[in-house]
Amino acid sequence: MNFTDILQACKRDYVPFEGDARPGRRPLSLADFIDRAAKDGRWPVIAEIKPASPTAGRLRRIDDIEPLARSFKENGACGISVLTEPRFFGGSVESLEKARCGLPVLRKDFLFHPAQIKESYALGADSLLLISSFFSTDSLAGMIAGSRSYGMEPLVEVHSEGDIERAESAGASLYAVNNRDKDTLEVDLGRTARLAPLIDGTVVSASGIETAGQLAEALSYCDAALIGGALMRAPDPGEALRSLVYGRP
Repeated sequence: MNFTDILQACKRDYVPFEGDARPGRRPLSLADFIDRAAKDGRWPVIAEIKPASPTAGRLRRIDDIEPLARSFKENGACGISVLTEPRFFGGSVESLEKARCGLPVLRKDFLFHPAQIKESYALGADSLLLISSFFSTDSLAGMIAGSRSYGMEPLVEVHSEGDIERAESAGASLYAVNNRDKDTLEVDLGRTARLAPLIDGTVVSASGIETAGQLAEALSYCDAALIGGALMRAPDPGEALRSLVYGRP
């Protein structure tokens, strides 16, 4: 199982969105909230709601998204990432609206179709993940422009220098360096150190960060970190987040 396998499964399962786009909603800026956290003296962490993963299996039973999202806000998160992919990550699109608590909500999924931009906006997302390697430069540029037409700045995920070049050519400004290899699913925290200095934009380190020491190392190269597994496995996810956001190694 790798990212390509998951993408193909998502394409097979895809059902076009037919709901309303809820005109007038103004999405929150994830980049602004990252900057705000740093100015407030917090380590900028996007806290992820992830019930399961292909590598770890079931991480946490989540009966109610709303109190978990509020706990993340109360304990210093600069944003909330919500896995909406159901088959491999145990997520649902309904979780996006439930996670809204005054922080930017990132839709994390294996997105590939322009209609999923409207869907993300309509369901309450403020940003959405676009994986650079899934697209040509032109199609990625179209997805970025489509997202911005709804007021959402997408988080563009990169795994390599080629991904960065494609994202830059497509006009990305908000990047995620994924430390997990998209083919082997192995984690290499050194990927952030290698790739982040090559990026002109706001950079988030994603995947594999478990400790305050690892967070400090990542933030020496980038602007924020996205943390999910470590929080989902903790007895108290909010307290675990607080120890990272306000703690020091």
